[in-house]
Amino acid sequence: MDVGTWLRSLGMDQYERVFRENAVDGDVLRTLTADDLKDLGITSVGHRRKLLDALAALRARAEPGQAAIGESEMKGERRQVAVLFADLCGFTKMSQRADPEEVLAVLDRYFDQVDRIVEQHGGHIDKHVGDCVMAVFGAPLSHGNDVERAVRAALAISEAMPGLSRTLACSLSVHIGIAGGQVVASGTGSATHREYTVTGETVNLASRLTDAAGPDEILISEAVWQALADRIERVERDALVVKGFADVVPVSRLVGFRRTVPGRPFVGRCDELRQFRAVLEACRESGCGRIVHVRGEAGIGKTRLVEEFQREARTLGYACHSGLVLDFGARTGRDAVPSVVRSLLALDDASDERAGTTAVAQAITEGLIDAGDAPFLYDMVDVRQAGDDQTVYDAMDNATRVRGRRKVLSTLVQRASRLQPRLLAVEDIHWSDAPTLSDLAGLAASAATAPVVLVLTSRAQGDPLDSQWHAAADAPCSVFDLGPLNVDEARQMVKSFAGTAADLAQRCIERAAGNPLFLEQLLSNTEKRSGTGVPGSVQSLVQARLDRLDPMDKALLQAASVLGQVFEQEAVVDLLDGADAALEPLVLERLLRRQGSGFIFHHALIRDAIYDGVLKSRRRELHLRAARWYRERDPVIRAQHLDRAADAEAPCAYCEAARSQAAAHRYEFALRLVERGLELAAERNDIVSLECLRGNILHDVGDMTLALRAFENALEVATTDAQRCHAWIGRATVKRVIDDLDGASADLDSAAAAAAALDLRHEEARVHFLRGNLCFPRGDSDGCVREHARSLALAREVHDHEQEAAALGGLGDGEYMRGRMMSAHDAFRRCIEVCRRHGFGRIEVANLPMCAITAWFAGRAAAGLDIALASVAAAAKVEHLRALAVAHHAAWHCLHDLAQWDRAWEHVGPALQCARDLKSKRFEGEALALRAELYRVAGRQREALDDIGEALAISRETGMTYLGPSYLGILARATDDSVVFEKALEEGEALLASGAVSHNHYLFRRDAIDACIDRGLWDAAMIHAAALEDYARREPSPFSAFFVARGRALASYGTGNADMASLHELRRLKAEGGRLGFLHAVGAIDSALEVLESRMR
Repeated sequence: MDVGTWLRSLGMDQYERVFRENAVDGDVLRTLTADDLKDLGITSVGHRRKLLDALAALRARAEPGQAAIGESEMKGERRQVAVLFADLCGFTKMSQRADPEEVLAVLDRYFDQVDRIVEQHGGHIDKHVGDCVMAVFGAPLSHGNDVERAVRAALAISEAMPGLSRTLACSLSVHIGIAGGQVVASGTGSATHREYTVTGETVNLASRLTDAAGPDEILISEAVWQALADRIERVERDALVVKGFADVVPVSRLVGFRRTVPGRPFVGRCDELRQFRAVLEACRESGCGRIVHVRGEAGIGKTRLVEEFQREARTLGYACHSGLVLDFGARTGRDAVPSVVRSLLALDDASDERAGTTAVAQAITEGLIDAGDAPFLYDMVDVRQAGDDQTVYDAMDNATRVRGRRKVLSTLVQRASRLQPRLLAVEDIHWSDAPTLSDLAGLAASAATAPVVLVLTSRAQGDPLDSQWHAAADAPCSVFDLGPLNVDEARQMVKSFAGTAADLAQRCIERAAGNPLFLEQLLSNTEKRSGTGVPGSVQSLVQARLDRLDPMDKALLQAASVLGQVFEQEAVVDLLDGADAALEPLVLERLLRRQGSGFIFHHALIRDAIYDGVLKSRRRELHLRAARWYRERDPVIRAQHLDRAADAEAPCAYCEAARSQAAAHRYEFALRLVERGLELAAERNDIVSLECLRGNILHDVGDMTLALRAFENALEVATTDAQRCHAWIGRATVKRVIDDLDGASADLDSAAAAAAALDLRHEEARVHFLRGNLCFPRGDSDGCVREHARSLALAREVHDHEQEAAALGGLGDGEYMRGRMMSAHDAFRRCIEVCRRHGFGRIEVANLPMCAITAWFAGRAAAGLDIALASVAAAAKVEHLRALAVAHHAAWHCLHDLAQWDRAWEHVGPALQCARDLKSKRFEGEALALRAELYRVAGRQREALDDIGEALAISRETGMTYLGPSYLGILARATDDSVVFEKALEEGEALLASGAVSHNHYLFRRDAIDACIDRGLWDAAMIHAAALEDYARREPSPFSAFFVARGRALASYGTGNADMASLHELRRLKAEGGRLGFLHAVGAIDSALEVLESRMR
């Protein structure tokens, strides 16, 4: 056996030289005693004890000559190996001709020769089958150049045959096959007999290659050729058809190693550094930024070059900030761009929410951002805001939040760079999703006009920065395509590995082929042993390093690899059942490095190589443990781990994760999670839940076509009425938006029947709410109130506060339709209270304008104005245009009646702009009517008539029942034409009788009363006052009571009643109007009082 291999498997390679100098070979090794170990100079008691235990285990093995196999190896792992079969030619014929004892003697000498050669080259004899030797290179111990060792061993076996033939006085030849690839290496057998072996298609292929090889031929697989293509000569053979392989297998006949290795094209780093220095200097002097895009294959040194860039930048006065795009395992708020933002705010991974809040406040104080942009910055650093601010932020639509985050990012970068030039580095953007790429484009655009250099790294294949991205970035870009290191750069790199022998370093440089990661790993290997490793693949290199580690350290790395490239120490401890996870030694080994409060693999390929080496069964177990760890920490990463564990709960977990992201308004990411869940889902219940969630998200982002399709998909798959109930409700929600009211009603009827039968109270509450919403466009005010009241009761019964708030808003709408303004205001007020108590910002924003309007109708004009102004601010902040338009209307009505004309004008223009942004002709007509009334008050009759005429034209186009009568009332007041006046009032009466919306009864009657009083039509004014009183009889309001009494008092005065009763009534109405805030209406009362009081005197 190979004594050096055995020592290295124990982590005792420091004694390899003394064992060799004292001629301790495999045979002597088994006989060593404690005294012998002392004589060899092993003074450490711990080391002697460990060696003695290993020697005892070695002696106890049934088969002498085998390397000690550890318990962890017997449990199994996936390993990158080279498998060699060496089979004697003509053995069957020899057995038939020769005496059995002679045949046995030949076999013994043959096996002795071949086994010795295999062990000398670091291989492991797996088994003898007849006259065939199966050897494995890379298991149980890897050297990092296992493919080369297998090839050299094959050549040595072939070269040994002539000498063996002479010794045995018989002609012997072999045919050999070598295949490279991944296998499962583990103990196999029964309780009474168990041995270590490897299994997999690589073993099968090596055997088939041996069968196909002729005498003295060595056939190699494509993987073996690729690993040593620049160092060996081959002759291609016809491809083989091998059972178990879908395609024919390329085969080559090995000729031997080349005498010289052809030169390789290298691309130096000096040019890149020189160019980058020029970029930094130009940026600092001009104040204009630039993108530097570094591209190259995995392991070529992109990260190391960026580190050099950062050092160079710091020497020129730049502050450096960085982020990393991860393909898996990124914590919420720790993605690439948020990481850059945290760095700009001097936050690290260990900073808690309090630190984040302080940092944002400091950024405002220092002028790095505007106070109004703070909510977006809080979101980027994953800090929850104070109650009201979070509520408002939640109420924003997704597009508003995206714009806000990009704006605050741009502001922060530009203002910070004014204080000090900035270098922003984002690595591995080939893993970026569309939102991240869009954020990076925005970041690049911000950098273009500031002293900021943005460095991006990606793999050359799959470069995500296309022409569309560059157009969006709109910044000059320098691209650095990295090739392999040249020899001089490689030699410079070797200098950081102190104590490496010059000849060994040179061999490493040559064999690393200019790949910095390969070279680094290879040099790390040579620090622990003398040897000539060449990386057949990164996995082989990493595998070789792992084999030298303590089994516990190896287990730590395997567990960490399951967590992803970046991980927390506590998570590793949990995965290993609380085992002590000492990770610092692995940092010293340059397998890991610290990243904030956690750790990151020294290179992504190291993590990938370790992960690939874990058995699938063990991976699944660890992924399940990781999923449990993340259950209360991060639903997205939990779902990803369940996915990788192929667990049946993964689709459900993706549904929960998507729901959490949708609640945080990350709709695009939420949809991707839903899609992955659907790809995995096999159970119909999971499919229905995911399709319904997809429908809800698409509804929220305004894609009704796809939302409808999602709910219909759910209905097709659903097998239970409970599942169908959710899908029917979702489809009805979409149909209401697209004005398929009959279809929505039918779906709600189906959902209601299912919910009632199954006692699904939450769903029943939702059904009644949607039914109430359907009553609104149909003009069924009583039905609207009835349905929302039922929804409210059910929501309260099941403590569904969000549905409670929605139902209260719907109830307010229903009462408003019925003209019961006091009840409507009470419902809207309670809705707002529930929203503020539980943080339902979007529901609050939608209902706050109606709370203001009903407060005005309730005789609280000043309070209504305060609510309206708050509503304007809230709706503008979240860009809820419909709510913003209604809020401006509410503010206008309050200011109009408060006779604050200049302030009322301030709301006309914004209301008109909202209408046009919404492309709402109905709202445009309303804004024009508001402007017409202000023109009328100002005495600008022509402008007033033009605007009210246009408003009426729009209303006739979109439907006169909405505000047509109100516009006719304004026209009646503005015109001097008696015919126009009469027709306006007649048409208004007819529209009210035919079922116009409730507010028309109040607004038209108020203006009709004044129009008649203006013309001295006292009886007509009395008729309109009586009509208003009659309409409001079911629930009188301060508005209706005041304007009815005012109309009657002024009409009575107009007919000549000048008694004390008239005087007292007018004085009462003046005080009442002042108290209610109807100051504009008090003007006519003041005029009457002035005349009446002068007569009394």
